[in-house]
Amino acid sequence: MSLYKQLWIAIALLMLVVFGITFVINGASSSRYLEQQLSLKNNDDANALALSLSQDELDPVLLEIQLAAKLDQGSYEYIELKDPSGKVIFSRSYTPSDVETPKWIAKLFPIYSIPGTATVSNGWNPLGDIILKSHDQFAYAELWNGAKRTLIALVLAIVAAGVIGSLLLSVILRPLQQVVGQAQAIGERRFLTLPEPFTTEFAEVTRSMNELARRVREMLSRESQRLTRQREVTELDKTTGILQRDPFMARLRAKLESEEADARGSVALVRLGNLVRLNQNYGRQSIDALLKDLGSSLRRINVIESEYIIGRLNGSDFCIIAPGEDHPKKLGEALQRIMSEVLEHHSMTKYATLPGACVDYLSGDSIAHVMTSLDGALLAADEESQSNVVIATRGSGIVVPAREQAKFWREELTSALSENRLLMQTFPVLDAQHNLVHMEGMVRLKVDDSIRGAGEFMPWVHRLDLGGEIDRAMVAMGVENIQQTQQPTCINLTPSSLTDTTFATWLEGYLIKNSAEAKLLSIEVGEAATFSHDDGFRRLAQRAHAMGTKVGIEHVGYRISDIGKLGELGVDYIKVDSLFVRDMHTNRGNAALVRTYANIAQSLGLSCIAEGVRDEQELAAVFEAGATGASGPGVAL
Repeated sequence: MSLYKQLWIAIALLMLVVFGITFVINGASSSRYLEQQLSLKNNDDANALALSLSQDELDPVLLEIQLAAKLDQGSYEYIELKDPSGKVIFSRSYTPSDVETPKWIAKLFPIYSIPGTATVSNGWNPLGDIILKSHDQFAYAELWNGAKRTLIALVLAIVAAGVIGSLLLSVILRPLQQVVGQAQAIGERRFLTLPEPFTTEFAEVTRSMNELARRVREMLSRESQRLTRQREVTELDKTTGILQRDPFMARLRAKLESEEADARGSVALVRLGNLVRLNQNYGRQSIDALLKDLGSSLRRINVIESEYIIGRLNGSDFCIIAPGEDHPKKLGEALQRIMSEVLEHHSMTKYATLPGACVDYLSGDSIAHVMTSLDGALLAADEESQSNVVIATRGSGIVVPAREQAKFWREELTSALSENRLLMQTFPVLDAQHNLVHMEGMVRLKVDDSIRGAGEFMPWVHRLDLGGEIDRAMVAMGVENIQQTQQPTCINLTPSSLTDTTFATWLEGYLIKNSAEAKLLSIEVGEAATFSHDDGFRRLAQRAHAMGTKVGIEHVGYRISDIGKLGELGVDYIKVDSLFVRDMHTNRGNAALVRTYANIAQSLGLSCIAEGVRDEQELAAVFEAGATGASGPGVAL
């Protein structure tokens, strides 16, 4: 029951008690007062009547007529006239019929007025005694009217007190709404801090919850710093501070296996030529300073393009992966320009050369294919003895122009959306006891008689700005799969679901129409999009949670510095990217990272799922590290 209802009930009960006490006290005092007044009236009326009768010479008939007329006025209960010997000469009573009062009034407040007595005389000769009593029914009527007036006043007082009390309560409880909002946020695993309200009791609650949120943030900050230090030791080149060859190649492999928008892009490789001669001429310390500045300049690329991946493949080769980049030569020239500027700053351009190579990559390409193409192009650029960027040829050398590819995919995707040619292929996500967590739905496209994987067309979905339509179609297919299989189902959404402010509203409306299926549905967005558009993610999570739908983040592990945001987003689960799950049974760095994310998830009350598990060994390793679920080729029902 709300406080407002309780307030109204409390006011009503209080006023009823006050009314009851007041009614009893006033009724008792009023009845005594009326009793006294009636007694005085009886005595006065008796004297006045006796005086009137004494002044007239009346025979018995006229006397009886006058007394009857007096009684007929309706205010007397009875009138009697007795002679001096006590014999009744006249006696008549009267009961009014138009005065109605509850019987309990007379029982609760009885009125016993004293009859009035006076002597009627003819000169000095007494004729008899007149006795009369006013009817008490009129007094009870007055008591009843007073009670009704008091009741009306009570109702008005209750209404006025309730309205005023509600207004005051709304002011008093305004800080409580803040406390309730913070408690609800913590229940949704969003650990927010809020200013303490002025109400002492509410301030104590807020202070405690703020302390909890602060501890969670501190814990996440410590884990983020620890993982960052660990990554610096195991993955980063000590001199330049960018990725070493092996972790760089692992990320390239992940891009080539991706089914997201980053499954297509460009790779550029630039070689710092004559490094040995530079070392001989300028000395090791000067070259180390040069390499350090090169690393700093290259890392600044991530300030603008957070998705770019930069690595040092060996002493002189620097490589960059640019997901979504259509122009590989533009990428290579940008990398070459940055390195040239650093060389100029150190005045080392005399002997240095910067030959470069670039190539675009597609989902399904192998690392060997990409790197062989780059090596061949780099060799050609190096032979020219000039700082040129050579575009590597792909396969047979036949390259479909980007404009024609865009036209093809726009037509295919548009018709697929209108003709329902989008398909959803599901894969199981299981827990350590081999129980189903949910079926993960991956979008597929039917083109002619073949089924195309998401890695082929999702980059074009992103470029052609069709993410919103794909997301809506995925939600519909997820709900349909639940209706057909009654199994919990998860779907992947594009970054458009976070940047399009209308999508969250549409999702809530759609889930309202399918409320039964909404409780078995889970939606997830990639880590990069989530942390880049955290406001949009919170908006999406709130609308989804309102209908019982779970919300998760997939491909987690790249943006370690953003771990602290996990405590503010309202996430239900996280999925660690397959890059960090691979070879967990032998790779201590990956095992430590998954274990850390599993511990963080447990601390926040989340589920932690490992993606891309390939075999039994990796499956055993992820559960040993504390993951609560796993998916991938090595996981089957």
